[in-house]
Amino acid sequence: MSSNKSARVALERLYGKECFIEKLGLRRFDKPRKYTSRGQKKKMKQLTYHHIREKCHGGEATVENGALLSNENHVWFHKQSPERQEKMNTIFQEYKQLVDECRIVLVEDIEVPFKICPAEIYIEDREKEKYDRVKKKQEDKKIIKEWEEER
Repeated sequence: MSSNKSARVALERLYGKECFIEKLGLRRFDKPRKYTSRGQKKKMKQLTYHHIREKCHGGEATVENGALLSNENHVWFHKQSPERQEKMNTIFQEYKQLVDECRIVLVEDIEVPFKICPAEIYIEDREKEKYDRVKKKQEDKKIIKEWEEER
């Protein structure tokens, strides 16, 4: 990946469309933030690609070297001391490592010695079963009543 955009899109796909600083609670707000317009809020919340190892020091735009930060948190991040920036970058890396270790493997990627039924069958079955809240409530009341009678 050579561009920030493609790296950002890959990060969004892997870790969700949320700012790492907000997700990890690294910045506290004493009072609620106020924006002058809807457009300003949208621009400040827009996710940007953050180089963990800076571009000027040879850092490339890759998933391994990146973090997702909102515009306002990205500006705030670069106003912090180099020590705090380094500490936060380490936290970003640790977070990504933990998520990667816990990532669920897709069923298609696992070799199974038997055939798996197509997903269409399950979808059809699910469509046939319609959830009836009143019926479910009545069934629950019946179960509770039977349980109370047994006691």
